[in-house]
Amino acid sequence: MSADSETAIVAGRLFPRWLQLQLIKPAREGEADPVPWFRVDDGFHSHRKVLTTKAAALGLWVIAGSWSSANLTEGFIPKAVLPRLMPGAARLAKELVAAGLWIEADNGFTFHDWIDYNPTAEEVNADREAARERMRKLRARRRQDGASSAETDGPRELEPPQRSREHTANVRENFGRSSGEVRNPVPSRPVPSANTSSQSSISPYPVGGQDDDDDLRQVDEMVMRLLAPLAAQPVTPEHAAWVRKTILAKGRGRVQHKTAYVKRALEKDPRPYLPQRQTETPTPAAGRCPIHHQDKPCRGCAADAKARKDEA
Repeated sequence: MSADSETAIVAGRLFPRWLQLQLIKPAREGEADPVPWFRVDDGFHSHRKVLTTKAAALGLWVIAGSWSSANLTEGFIPKAVLPRLMPGAARLAKELVAAGLWIEADNGFTFHDWIDYNPTAEEVNADREAARERMRKLRARRRQDGASSAETDGPRELEPPQRSREHTANVRENFGRSSGEVRNPVPSRPVPSANTSSQSSISPYPVGGQDDDDDLRQVDEMVMRLLAPLAAQPVTPEHAAWVRKTILAKGRGRVQHKTAYVKRALEKDPRPYLPQRQTETPTPAAGRCPIHHQDKPCRGCAADAKARKDEA
């Protein structure tokens, strides 16, 4: 098959194929480290740079992004790697430079605005170390719980359903993609109980493990540190939690590095997230009823008076 025919196939099946790709480096058995994803914005297909770029060059852009994310090169693609990614990569790389999607560098190319959409290598490594620490704590808790159970109840055989659940949990811990103990869950909206008397008693953190609460508190503390010098009003923990939820909601549940994501949003434009001065309740205008907000004589007041008279 010639290079032209391969290019034609790529051009004909580019978007359906890429949309189904799971651009992630598979975890090896026994590893609990989170693996990075190469992120493609859902507005990528309609961007002016993309609309003027050939489909084959866009195919190289996606494959190279996956390679960079897996190897933590922060968007840098060495020239020596290009021939291994797809046929005609050197020519297609020049097209990406001309379109403004890549920038030519020494001995390679770099993605334009990589850090704006993808985590840095430092952030990924820090996330992996945090995941390993959470896994160590989880295993220590389970060993301690197992020892306590053995001392209290003595050894006993697990029933088949319980054994199955334990096996599933171990697999998820090793591979890291479905374990709530390793990954930071998307924060859910807290629902106050019916007998809540004040907003201060509502926790801004979802019900979950202590590690998850600590991660969200760290984000909120960072929000308070960044906004405090700019705000005319005190930045309360409740307001910081609102800022965190508002910014993360824009990520549509796909944000893995919450602290870095929120920090970039605040550094880009903190004004929408500053606490606003509460305005006083306006006094009713002269000649209007302060209860029903109608012109006097107020028909609402007259109806209330008639009802009280009928009841008497």
